[in-house]
Amino acid sequence: MTLVISAVLGCRKPDPRMYRAGSDALGLAPADCLFVDDDPDLVGAAIRLGYQGVTLVREPGAEPPAATPWITSLRELSQ
Repeated sequence: MTLVISAVLGCRKPDPRMYRAGSDALGLAPADCLFVDDDPDLVGAAIRLGYQGVTLVREPGAEPPAATPWITSLRELSQ
C-alpha cells in the first residue's frame, strides 16, 4: 500500500508531484494507474498527466461531469 500525503510531500493536487509520487511509489507508469476523485478538475489534471481517471459522483441525482469519465460507485470499477 502507498499513501501520498500532501503535508509530507509539501504540495497539493493538482501539482504533478502529488500524482507522480503515487505512481513512482508503486513502480508503475502513469498510464497503468487509475486516479479516482470526486473533484472532476483533479481527475482532469491526472488525465492530462497521462493517468487514467474517473470522477466519483457521490450525490444521487447530481449532474455528472462532462469533461471526465465518471462512476457513481467504486463497485463499478470491478466490472
